[in-house]
Amino acid sequence: MNWKNLMLGTMATALLAACGGGGGSNSSSPAYNVSGNSAFGNGSSGSSTGSGSGSGSTSTTNVTSNTAGSLILALSSSTVSASQPATITAVVKDAAGAPIAGALVQFSLSGAGSATLATLSPQSAITDVNGQAASTVTPASGATVGAAYVLAQADTSAGSLSAKQAFSVTATNVTLSPVSVSPSAINGYDTSLITINLTGASSTNPVTVSISSTCATSGKATISPTTLTMTGGSGTATYQDKGCGNTSGSGSVNDLISVQVAGTTQQQSKGLTVAAPVTQGIQFVSVDNATICLQGSGCPSVANVVFKTVDNTGVAQAGRPVVFSLTNQAATLGSTSGVTGADGTVSVAVAAKRTPSPVRVIAQVTTATGTLQTVSNNLTISGGLPVAGSTNNDNGITFAAAKYSLMYSWVGDYADLTLSLTDRWGAPAIDGTVVNLVSDGGTVVPAYCTTAGGTCSVKLLVSNPQPDTGRVHVVAYAYGQEAYTDTNGDGIHESNEPFDDVRAAVCLDRDESGTISSSTLCSASEFIVGDSTKLNSGDGVWNDGGSAFAQIQHTFIFSRTDLTPRLFQVSGGACTNTAVDAGYMTVTVPAKSSTYIDFCVRDGNTNGDAFQDPTTHYVGNPLPSGTTIAAASTVTGVTFAISNQPISLLANGVTMHRLTIANGTSSALTAGTGSLTFTFPAPGYPKSTSGATPPASITLDSILTIH
Repeated sequence: MNWKNLMLGTMATALLAACGGGGGSNSSSPAYNVSGNSAFGNGSSGSSTGSGSGSGSTSTTNVTSNTAGSLILALSSSTVSASQPATITAVVKDAAGAPIAGALVQFSLSGAGSATLATLSPQSAITDVNGQAASTVTPASGATVGAAYVLAQADTSAGSLSAKQAFSVTATNVTLSPVSVSPSAINGYDTSLITINLTGASSTNPVTVSISSTCATSGKATISPTTLTMTGGSGTATYQDKGCGNTSGSGSVNDLISVQVAGTTQQQSKGLTVAAPVTQGIQFVSVDNATICLQGSGCPSVANVVFKTVDNTGVAQAGRPVVFSLTNQAATLGSTSGVTGADGTVSVAVAAKRTPSPVRVIAQVTTATGTLQTVSNNLTISGGLPVAGSTNNDNGITFAAAKYSLMYSWVGDYADLTLSLTDRWGAPAIDGTVVNLVSDGGTVVPAYCTTAGGTCSVKLLVSNPQPDTGRVHVVAYAYGQEAYTDTNGDGIHESNEPFDDVRAAVCLDRDESGTISSSTLCSASEFIVGDSTKLNSGDGVWNDGGSAFAQIQHTFIFSRTDLTPRLFQVSGGACTNTAVDAGYMTVTVPAKSSTYIDFCVRDGNTNGDAFQDPTTHYVGNPLPSGTTIAAASTVTGVTFAISNQPISLLANGVTMHRLTIANGTSSALTAGTGSLTFTFPAPGYPKSTSGATPPASITLDSILTIH
């Protein structure tokens, strides 16, 4: 800076001071006190107090600057009272005039008696992104008078900045009159006008009052505004009910409205009677378990149903008595009545009995104008234990397989097994029922399954061990409830009602010696689980709660595809144990006619021939399910058709077929022979994966003689 510029700046500052610093009648214009450091060292560069003639409090600002930057200290008012505190704002900037964020600003008071004159809150703060930090100066009491300085000091990375500003404290000399509310009693959700009267407030001594109430504090009412800055003798606020009368559940409440003069002990209160809102409706809210199980089934048999009472604005109503009932007697209620809680809801437990049925809960609430009613969503009572019967007609476990004849030693072949469990009402057994499976050949994967919707599935894989007979037995069993005859229809077994006393043990009938009701089904070597002393009898007691076995067994064939199939004669429509011979397989077919040969097919495993069905018809093992049989001949003009092929998915014994030979020519056939070819399916049939390789086909050459 050259001397010429310095002198011009000094003259301009002196001129500004002489003009009163730009003060005037505009009360919003701040008066500035500017000090700083010049090239000659610290010193005053000028001052302006801005005497002004405007009414009301005047905001004041003090600016300090040096090489570290600048600190601008501003008060929202130079006159402070208990009812009108002042806001202190400090703005910290660097030497380039940019705000400094994160600077620590410390506020303090100085001057005679300042320690008892006023308080600062907070006494320190960190500047924000705009370089601002703020505090509030409040008189120590409503009767305090005097003057002091407020000081601000900011520490920056370039150095320290400080500034101070004077303010005065005036006493709050006001008198608060009793509060009035009009009307003094309102209906639910109506409004009332709060009127506040006081003396001693003016434009030069504004007074702040706060308005509150018990219900407003709890969110059951609103007051607008909640604070008033009064410069005259009267002010108003509006009270809006938001369900204040609902807090007691019925009738009305007296809400206490309080008015407090800020910075003083002066307070007035007034009661407002608020009527409870009218109950407008009762609503179904929820049920935690829409499907519950029959009593005693071991799965959840209780549901909790929730209702809600509301007023005409949809707001929840507390303390409302609600009466419950059911649409039928398939269940029982935990209670026939209840009272709504603070959120307007009330719940009731519904416990299933032993009969499946839909059921709803009816909820009623009585109002001054009548009774309101609603019903819950449908609850379903279903899903008991699987029924355990001594015959297939009474047994609640079903065993289905994708096929029953698999390929011996052909790794990769399998059958999907599906178990279906049914309760005594014909409904799916409860979800989560565990079914165990045991076999004497191959591998059951997994060895148990858990029902969902009454069913579950596993796989039977061809693997070791493999019985020499090629016959693999699989038993499936689950804990259930013994079947009984409900003679009086009450859904409960009683001592005089007959029941199926099923065997107390589960066995694997390897020798196929009996049926589910046979008294010779189980032997000691076939026992799996249960009471080993009652292999073929019950325990004489009706078993409920999952203590009886529902069980079923099926036989699967691991058919030999590496041995030549065997053909047997048919007599009287049944398979015999007599193999076909040349005479049996020789036919003469006249011109334009046809004939047939019936034959039975077993695989090449003779160890399976010992098993017979109850009518003593020879059984034996079938070819794998899906095997096709085709006939061929060199005789001109002959055609063939073979019934019952491919081999059935259900085949688990010898299969019977009819071979039809037709002569399509007008003359006798030239004598010749014919063959039968057995083509096996790919592993996993009927769900064979692409590219799976089946076993090699087998052809019986010259098995037929045709004339």
